[in-house]
Amino acid sequence: MDGDDLSLARDQNITSALAGQIAGVQVISASGASLGGTAKIRIRGANSLTGGSPLYVVDGTPIDNSNFSRRTSNPSSTDNNRGVDFGNLAQDINPDDVETISVLKGPSATALYGQRAAGGVVLITTKKGVKRNGIGVTINSSVTAENVYILPEYQNEYAGGYTQQFIETTDPVDGQSYNVLNFAADESWGPRIAGQPYRPWWSWFPGTPDYGKVVPLTSNPNNVRDFFETGVTYNNAISLSGGNDNTLFRFSYANVNQSGIIPNSKLNKNNIGISASTKLTDQLTLSTSINLAKNEVSGRPTYGYEGNNPVLSFNQWFQRQLDIDRLRDYKNQDGTFKSWNIRSATNLRPLYWDSPFFSVYENAPTDSRDRYFGNVSLNYKISDHLSIKGVAHRDSYTQRIESKVTTGGLAQDQYSEFVANGSEDNYELLLTFNKQFGNISFDANAGGNIRNNSIHQNFLATQGGLNAPNLFNIKASTDRPVTTSFISEKVVRSVYAAANIGFKSLLYLGATIRNDWSSALPADNNSYLYPSVSGSFVFSELINNSKIISFGKIRASVAQVGSDLNPYLTSFTFAAGVPYGSSAAFTLPNTLINEDLKPALTSSYEIGLDMRFLNNRLGFDLTYYDQHAKDQILTLQVPGSSGFGAAIINAGDIQSEGLELALFATPVDQKKFSWDINFNIAKNTSRVIELADGLDNRVLNAWGWGGISVNAPVGGEWGEFRGTGFKYHANGEKIITEDGMYEKVTNQSMGGLLPDYTGGFRNTFQIGGFNVGAFVEFQIGGQFHSVTKMFNAYSGLSSETTVINDNGKNVRDPLEEGGGVKVEGVLEDGTPHVAYVEPQTLYSDNLFALNENWLYDATYVKLREVSIGYSLPKSLFSNLPIQSISLSLIGRNLALLHSEVDGIDPSEISPGSNAYVFQENGILPGVRSLGVNLKLGF
Repeated sequence: MDGDDLSLARDQNITSALAGQIAGVQVISASGASLGGTAKIRIRGANSLTGGSPLYVVDGTPIDNSNFSRRTSNPSSTDNNRGVDFGNLAQDINPDDVETISVLKGPSATALYGQRAAGGVVLITTKKGVKRNGIGVTINSSVTAENVYILPEYQNEYAGGYTQQFIETTDPVDGQSYNVLNFAADESWGPRIAGQPYRPWWSWFPGTPDYGKVVPLTSNPNNVRDFFETGVTYNNAISLSGGNDNTLFRFSYANVNQSGIIPNSKLNKNNIGISASTKLTDQLTLSTSINLAKNEVSGRPTYGYEGNNPVLSFNQWFQRQLDIDRLRDYKNQDGTFKSWNIRSATNLRPLYWDSPFFSVYENAPTDSRDRYFGNVSLNYKISDHLSIKGVAHRDSYTQRIESKVTTGGLAQDQYSEFVANGSEDNYELLLTFNKQFGNISFDANAGGNIRNNSIHQNFLATQGGLNAPNLFNIKASTDRPVTTSFISEKVVRSVYAAANIGFKSLLYLGATIRNDWSSALPADNNSYLYPSVSGSFVFSELINNSKIISFGKIRASVAQVGSDLNPYLTSFTFAAGVPYGSSAAFTLPNTLINEDLKPALTSSYEIGLDMRFLNNRLGFDLTYYDQHAKDQILTLQVPGSSGFGAAIINAGDIQSEGLELALFATPVDQKKFSWDINFNIAKNTSRVIELADGLDNRVLNAWGWGGISVNAPVGGEWGEFRGTGFKYHANGEKIITEDGMYEKVTNQSMGGLLPDYTGGFRNTFQIGGFNVGAFVEFQIGGQFHSVTKMFNAYSGLSSETTVINDNGKNVRDPLEEGGGVKVEGVLEDGTPHVAYVEPQTLYSDNLFALNENWLYDATYVKLREVSIGYSLPKSLFSNLPIQSISLSLIGRNLALLHSEVDGIDPSEISPGSNAYVFQENGILPGVRSLGVNLKLGF
């Protein structure tokens, strides 16, 4: 894809901008509220037990795409960074610098990129200087406003509490009794909202002007939406380029300054790009490509089921009558903090929740990253057909994260620091030959590479609180602080070769071979070889002067890619423990290492047909592939009698099979009006052929209530959901009890995670000086589990807890008056049965943790991007040094055109670093972006 076409609306995450653009590429993004949250990419489904992720390569330099987001299941009590999505490192790529981006999907395309390319390669080429008179200058500037566009559907008829009765409370100051709500209850099963006089939570704080005030009980339907702000993003970029016959250069600078929709959240990102090449002699050329990035973020919001996530409270534990403006005033005059969730009229400490504004203003984390990646190369032209090139590549970053919990809040005060330094160096030597022998073309290359990876991470956290209020320093730890340190080194040496031969532009045959030696594998088993062979037949060369067929090609390939593992898994290592007095302590490993480990191997074959018609006005590209990932490196549980808890082995075979179709057409191609269409769709199935001996299922990930998990069962699909489900009668009906409770079954298979189809549809129009583009992304099938929806109902917040039943009554009305939720099913013996159940009983006691009820179809159709631009006629500025001016209206995430679930955007449920995107458990809301973009050329 052309870089300028990749994002109509200047998406700053190069990975999320790929969503729906390329057949067979699925992207799961984070909400725009996360300020650069993680975007995950799956190429051709799940191609390993861990799902697989691609290698990113920029101008030949492999770059790291990890992230440092913490998991949200079973979090460490010392890690208050958990639940914050710090984003994936590929966001350090400046989209304005991208010339082209290609996604290499099969091992035949990725074999030369080594063992990390088993999951595909995202290949990025940046813009370079061009020969011209003078220096060309391009300015690209945009400003956009971001707002929440999707939230759950809340009820606005009942207030906070566990019952529909007020609580009578006596004021210790005036001795009078008042009706109050149960503010210690973080649910909304309370009294009906009907203007009754009551005393609100904020009137119980002594010394405030509103102390003792009584107000009518009213609804606040927009209280959640009013918490969020209008975010503003300024995206400015400038580039200078030029050159002559001997030297080419390009320099770019870009700045993104963003205030988020979450109060007190902001991001500042700077990128510098330098590319240059110069002929030192007629034979010797020196080239370089350097990219520098600096990111600084403050107040990056928490996501997921974490106490510091205000959206978790709004959607799962809240009271619907609360006035959000009252919550903004979270400080008392004496500097202490207040919240709505008071324990009683005489105990004003919050029970479960601080004010959401306390969370975002007082406990805001900060993070920063300094990054540079690039290369320097020397190319020597030995002859007209033979050249040799040496390249040094480097990718290096320093990530720093600081987090705090302020003194005086609900949680114990705390401070933590995390610093990670990572680097990768590649040293490459490549010999290239190409020549035409009559009707035969031939090109080949051979080379070697040495790769060094280094990671050094330190984590420090206070323990037992701070010994001085708000002294955010490790030295302020009341108890011995938590300290962890991790150092990793890895070396991979490689040799490789590739050759391609063509005959009369009709037949082509290519082959690659690569051998790696990895320091992470056992010394006697650290070498692995993998080849690929591909061929194509351009049959349109045999069709002369066809007015219908413009081009036709059949292609096929067979390939393998090997992969190894992380360091230090093939020999015993000891971990430093908590010292015993002044003596050092070390812990034994709990995992049995395997000195006979061998590399995993991914094999595939694919065939394809590429056709173009009517002078290239219409065309398609169809691909079928079958891929197997075998001998994967697994960690399995072993009996405790062995002295270990787990063992590492080679096992498994994951098959990924599918079809990909890309269509393009130009229905209209006139001077003043043109219309281009691009459409792609892909179907993939990822199946588990085998695991280890005696193992018929592997749990990939599990979390939460009811035992919900995603699995890899032998003979089944990768990503199968298992958990607590409905019990069904032989006739297919759900079984219920006499009183209308659903019967349950544990460890129930409940369908799969992966979608059946993914794709996108782009329309581009040129109407005179106007350019109009719209891009629609879609996904059909797949599922996700929603903790938000489950608790939204459990806590009485959702609109489904106040609907009108078939008796014409609110479901919260007493059962004897016709209220209740109608539950239909059959009894154990198959007899049809209907019962009416109190919604609080149904949602809190029966449907809670019944995972099947909270699994949702992940199908969606989304208007992801729109751009309407106008290029001013050159005659308007012919006397100025300006070469071009274009102004555009741009928009992202404009509309969720279709979804099987309300209140949640299924395309944005990415939970940080979790490799298995199977549920949202406190998602940040979807964000719509609208703005203008100005582009100037000099």
